Amino acid sequence: MKSRLCLLLLACGHGHAQAQTYEAPPFQAAQIAALITDSSLDEISGLASSRRVDHRYWVHNDSPRPAELQAIDETGKSVARLRIDGVRAIDWEDIASYALDGKSWLLIGDIGDNAGVRKDYELIAIEEPDFSGRDATQSIKPAWRLRFRYPDGAHDCEAMAVDAGRREVLLINKHAPLAVYTLPLGPPAKGQTSLVARKLLDLTSLPQPDANERKARFPAARFGGSPTGLDIDPAGRRAIILTYRDIWLFQRAPHQHWSQAFAGKPIRIPLPPMAQAEAIGFDRLGQSVFVSGERLPAPLLRFEAVSREP
Repeated sequence: MKSRLCLLLLACGHGHAQAQTYEAPPFQAAQIAALITDSSLDEISGLASSRRVDHRYWVHNDSPRPAELQAIDETGKSVARLRIDGVRAIDWEDIASYALDGKSWLLIGDIGDNAGVRKDYELIAIEEPDFSGRDATQSIKPAWRLRFRYPDGAHDCEAMAVDAGRREVLLINKHAPLAVYTLPLGPPAKGQTSLVARKLLDLTSLPQPDANERKARFPAARFGGSPTGLDIDPAGRRAIILTYRDIWLFQRAPHQHWSQAFAGKPIRIPLPPMAQAEAIGFDRLGQSVFVSGERLPAPLLRFEAVSREP
């Protein structure tokens, strides 16, 4: 199951990316870590590495589904199930993991809006539980919840990440024109019912489909430039954006803000053909990138860091 995938570019949808020259990616070509066949994980829309246990990844389905997370290992096997009490999953689209104040956290983004009609969106934070020696199914109440809206109207969003060092949440809307938005990481202040996200910058560096590609049947062509996932490595120096046809890596220099990093030219990491790539995350050490998505059997792809040894 670890055989290297041949990185065949889809016949449609890669022209814009190929027309530009990008720096060589610091990750090897994709390998299949596992094929996920669990019928309860047929619409994986978010993935985040555990900050408590190596080789464990929290995933969730697209909504509407029960408000729960599942943990899988690198073989794609489900090893734990976590139910979130008192929460309605309207349109869960991404999840982030992070360590803060000596604790391990998971942040769920109820941020999807296919029709663009929602008045507000929600972030749901839970402390990652310890499953060692316990039942593989647990229930938990959120530590905090934050409702928010955008300053420029409704947005369908599937890409969310946490920079714990800067205590901020980053969001990128799905459909062009793209922009990066930010929210403070943490519960709302007493008396606050909703926050307004702040727009950091317009994101113009991701190639977008041309008129012919937008008429194509396949998501990788029609929505090839649409962000479907986002993560920041544990060191807070690299951000990865997933689209239906590529991964885009942005690197932040010391003392540089994300508004500056996202304004630069990204590194392109081609995806092999996938039905619907929607979930991405660094591993616990930030050395590998994992990708999965909707439709079974769903591949769990691993992109290992290129060795810098001579």
